[in-house]
Amino acid sequence: MIARQSRAFRVARLAAAQKRTPETDRTLGILLAAIAGSLNAGGFLLLSQYTSHMTGHLSNMSGGVVFSNLIMLLDSLAAVTGFVLGAALSAAMIAWGQLNHSRLCYALPLGVQGVLLAALALISTLPDGLEHRIAIINVCFVMGLQNATITRISGARIRTSHATGLITDMGIEIGRSLYRLVSPRSGIVADTGRLWLYVQLVVAFIVGGILGAIGHGMIGWNFAIPPGLALIALALWSPRHKSREEATA
Repeated sequence: MIARQSRAFRVARLAAAQKRTPETDRTLGILLAAIAGSLNAGGFLLLSQYTSHMTGHLSNMSGGVVFSNLIMLLDSLAAVTGFVLGAALSAAMIAWGQLNHSRLCYALPLGVQGVLLAALALISTLPDGLEHRIAIINVCFVMGLQNATITRISGARIRTSHATGLITDMGIEIGRSLYRLVSPRSGIVADTGRLWLYVQLVVAFIVGGILGAIGHGMIGWNFAIPPGLALIALALWSPRHKSREEATA
């Protein structure tokens, strides 16, 4: 039991490290999926919309054009722009880290996300009209930053800010598994490890959403402070420790 806890502690400690393993990718993905679920639930409660749902914002942009609703068009355009800029910043920071062989390669975007999450608590001090719009842009920026970061870290195997892709991938692996049961000689092989990863991510998203709905409903944006501080701590902690592969190199 102690050895298992020690291993789990080590994996968590290296979750934002430069050298990656499937375990550290999974650990970080689960954490980020829970945070995304929480932020989505909080966004719906406080802003009346799901902030990572770029499909919805693109549809609203179309509706704004068709119905000549300039406010709808500009609000949705700002949300999409925030998401894109967040993803772009993540890609730029990771590219810088890789080119310079920096231990901050993945820790830096996670730290920035943590700061932005914690800063959400300050949004309530803004005037009502400005508060709503700044909050949407900030949260969408965070979602884009997070999704791009885990996508780059995991080699596009993991995405966390929205569950459509996760559930699609789950369905694919379930379908392959069922087909193999019906036709074992077909040569179709299901990746049960990948299926289990998707299940964990979806469950983390749901649990995060439940906690986020409760927490944001009780204390508003202040509920984003704990996950923000957790990401900041992870970003500061991981680069200071070497993975087993680095230690033996």
